[in-house]
Amino acid sequence: MKGSQDKLLSSVKVGQRAMVSALKSCPQDLLQKLIAMGVVAGSEVTVTQRGLFGSPINIHLFGSVLSLRSSEAAHIQVQPL
Repeated sequence: MKGSQDKLLSSVKVGQRAMVSALKSCPQDLLQKLIAMGVVAGSEVTVTQRGLFGSPINIHLFGSVLSLRSSEAAHIQVQPL
């Protein structure tokens, strides 16, 4: 699922949908946290809100809203939908 359209979740604009394609260069504790929250390859996310200075980033995932730091979202590679 790797292609030229891949980008980082931290760069997705509010209201845009994307599909997670990979978790890149994640520290082990962050990787476990993201997987536990359901952020895995193939899951669809929608960015619903951003903090004033770009962090946190709120995403809608499997009927829940998750809040991620922009530094955490920078490890999540996505494909826009």
